[in-house]
Amino acid sequence: MNRENPDRKSGRIRFPVLAILALLGAFVLLLWLSTHTDGGVEGFQALPEPSEAKLQWAFVTRDGGELSEYGCLLPDAGRLEDLAGMPVEITVCTADKFMNLIAAGAPVDVATRCYADPKLKRFETSGKTENLQQLLDRELPGFQLPSKFRDWCGNTKGDVYAYPHTISIGRPAEVPSAGVVMLANKQLLEAYSISLDSFSQKEAAVNALKTIRKAEPQVIPSYIDLISLQQMFGARTVNEKGVWQDKFSQEETLEALEFMNCLYRERLLSRDVFTMTQGYLLSQLREEKVFLVSTGPLYPLLQALPEDDPLWEVYEIVGPIVPDSGKPFQFQQNYDEQYASTIFLTGSDFPKVQVRLLLWFYCQNMEPSPEQRQAADAGGLGTVLEAGTGTPAPKAVGGIYEEYAQPEIPYEILFSHYADTRLANIFESVESYRSAQEVRIITSTPESEVEQIYRETLLEMENRNSGLLVQWKQNKYWQATLLAAPEE
Repeated sequence: MNRENPDRKSGRIRFPVLAILALLGAFVLLLWLSTHTDGGVEGFQALPEPSEAKLQWAFVTRDGGELSEYGCLLPDAGRLEDLAGMPVEITVCTADKFMNLIAAGAPVDVATRCYADPKLKRFETSGKTENLQQLLDRELPGFQLPSKFRDWCGNTKGDVYAYPHTISIGRPAEVPSAGVVMLANKQLLEAYSISLDSFSQKEAAVNALKTIRKAEPQVIPSYIDLISLQQMFGARTVNEKGVWQDKFSQEETLEALEFMNCLYRERLLSRDVFTMTQGYLLSQLREEKVFLVSTGPLYPLLQALPEDDPLWEVYEIVGPIVPDSGKPFQFQQNYDEQYASTIFLTGSDFPKVQVRLLLWFYCQNMEPSPEQRQAADAGGLGTVLEAGTGTPAPKAVGGIYEEYAQPEIPYEILFSHYADTRLANIFESVESYRSAQEVRIITSTPESEVEQIYRETLLEMENRNSGLLVQWKQNKYWQATLLAAPEE
């Protein structure tokens, strides 16, 4: 007969008893700590005081402001707080991150989109942004937006969801001058005796860039993009008869592509030019890593910098390059670039602040009527109208992103294809294909085949219904010119 060992039996009894005693002791210890300690234990610290209420203002940019240099391109927080009349917290993000923030329920009261695309445009009518007139009806009864303002901002449909930061909503303004065509490094110009005239002819410009490539291998010879060359070589989005046309289908674009192909084959053009953002370009200029620059982001970037910025001591304005055709440089006629606009999100805890900002924006372009002033006074915002009327629009919101637009044309109408799903899909398909072909033509096509690939690209774009998009733009441009015509 097998007998159980008495020691093993007593061990099995002793273990549960000890475990219970240990748990009891731990409980007593925690109870003592909770009543006798002075807050040193993390789990029993007092809750922090609630933070100060802040208006959440998002700025949607192409690169999300990932580089530290991007800070000087955005508004100063102090300036925004003056406009809002309360503390402001700024968030800089890409369009995708902005959409994710909204989907996750993150608090956003105001959003300034520093460029336009179909995704951002369609968001306006998603139900998550305020109809500007309905916002005013709730918070400032009696303040009516005039029909001219609604037509200008609302694609002639009457509803307005975004305030476009242009200088021309209610009155004609002077067309922006060229100002800056290209920048070249002053020190290198002097060191290698390169004259400013070298950048007025294509061959001379190529020779100057070759000099820099050989003598300064650590310096990037140039950042020159297609849109800048299209303008220098005379391409324009409106022909002599005042009809909208696609710049890419013009012979000046072929000349620009051939020139870029030449620069790339000679190792004079950096591939970074295809993906460059304003922040990246500014960092390259600050560090003097590039000799010659002429890109789309350059002009608005320089608008954002103060006149005494050190950059002007390092770089000299040069150009433009004269094309083979001899056509004049086109700047004011190319207004298919991006512009900034501001939307107000629904469900904000600060609707009165949203209205305050809207009134301030409104006063930059429209003279308030007596009825509007009366409504503002009744709502306690009369001082905002007085402060804003006649005050130059600040660079804080939008001014730095006014690119190559002809001001007397209503921007929103020209970009109305963004809000149409079918046309937006055509636009995205054509733009994606065209961008890929541009890179192919410039970087991997033999010189003798550039024109052939370009012609094939035009045919494929037609197959993707680019003609339908051009017809839409031609029709909308005609509407826009009628709206902008002086009242008799």
